[in-house]
Amino acid sequence: MLVVGGGIAGLALGIALRRIGRTVELVELNSAWNVYGVGIILQANALRALRQLGLSDACVAVGYPYTVSLHHEEDGQLQATRHKPSLLDEGLPASCGILRPALHDLLREAALSAGVQVRLGITVTTIVDEPDTAHVSFSDGSEGRYALVVGADGIRSHVRSLRFPEAQPPRFTGQGCWRFTLPRAAEVKSAVMYHGRHARLAGLVPVSQDQMYLLLLSEEPGNPRLAEADLPRLLNDRLRHFGGLIPAAAMQMPAPKDIIYRPLETQLVSAPWHRGRVVLAGDAAHATTPHMAQGASMALEDAVVLADCLDAASTVEQALQRYADRRFERCRRVVEASVQVGRWQMQPEAGADPIALLREVATELMRPA
Repeated sequence: MLVVGGGIAGLALGIALRRIGRTVELVELNSAWNVYGVGIILQANALRALRQLGLSDACVAVGYPYTVSLHHEEDGQLQATRHKPSLLDEGLPASCGILRPALHDLLREAALSAGVQVRLGITVTTIVDEPDTAHVSFSDGSEGRYALVVGADGIRSHVRSLRFPEAQPPRFTGQGCWRFTLPRAAEVKSAVMYHGRHARLAGLVPVSQDQMYLLLLSEEPGNPRLAEADLPRLLNDRLRHFGGLIPAAAMQMPAPKDIIYRPLETQLVSAPWHRGRVVLAGDAAHATTPHMAQGASMALEDAVVLADCLDAASTVEQALQRYADRRFERCRRVVEASVQVGRWQMQPEAGADPIALLREVATELMRPA
């Protein structure tokens, strides 16, 4: 089987497929095979999926587990303490912050140890269906035939463009996300959020005993292109109204190259997610915004569910249909709820309760995928 993309979805899928005895080849266009160094949040359902891959304990050991999110007014006054749904009865914490490179290293080493064959600096150029295989041509001139091709190559998926050309392109939501890593403040023992005016949300999230990251979600009309050299000034301006722990964190702002800014885009491909011997996973099928901190969780769940379906079904077609049946509504719920929270940040509505929506969907996601 061929996996296109060496990020969270692709690596997790490679591990999951090897655990059911499948031969796996993975191609990754980025020859350095690295990721940018900011943190992410693994929710309880992500940790459940990682446990099925044999990696939950390792992630918790290098990350920072926590059980609540603290929500404040812009000036720092505590607004609400949100106790996050947990799987403590299954031995898993409610959430775990982790550095993105640390998670990447764990997944990469596990995939290589499991026997996933990796080729870097290449991607697919054509995919042609044959009766029982997909005939794939690669950008280095090589070819191969595979029982299944998985497009796990991100929100701008090339595999999706080849097999789902009618799919709508990723949509800019109107917001951008700013992040940088800094030493963990002693007070930051959980996610600490500040709900600001001007359609902004700032937060601090621990990712290890020594580190945390600052995040800011801000309205960015017109999806502007921001010069790297301007990022510290622009971020400082967007943070200037916040109180609490944010001013002290902002004073530790790093060099421009270490500030990560991304416009927030979303994508949801209609089910089913397969055509012939090609199927989509992760952001290639359902890219979400970070409001629910479920992007990594959904990718990890995709991997274990797809492997489970392939292991249980009598035919590939049957497995891929079951995969979409199990995943589409769950992923749709996350994508749409995340977009709704962002919309409320930009256009407040009477009676809107983002924290309640986050709690509701998080509770739903405690059910096995």
